[in-house]
Amino acid sequence: MTGGRETEEEMTRHSPGQTSVELTAAATTQTEAARQRVVFAWGQILFTELRRVWAQLDTAEALAYEDKLAAQVHVLEDATASLDQLSRTLGRSCRRLKRHLRSLSL
Repeated sequence: MTGGRETEEEMTRHSPGQTSVELTAAATTQTEAARQRVVFAWGQILFTELRRVWAQLDTAEALAYEDKLAAQVHVLEDATASLDQLSRTLGRSCRRLKRHLRSLSL
């Protein structure tokens, strides 16, 4: 490939079936990449909710210290599990996009 565009000679080396498979893979990859907005929104909602709950715990004067501490631990455990899932989702998407990018430069 030269300058990101295939020459006519390079394009004719691909069989119609191979071209169809590559176009389908590219469309699938872009659909998955577009879904990242949903993942980003999920992360934003998660942090907004975490900040809200944490603020409630900070101002909850009726809670005994140990109860407040237990609630904070519970909130952080839940957040950690959600962030781990978010991280794995983003990692999978990143690896898919990298593989697709490498395949384009072959």
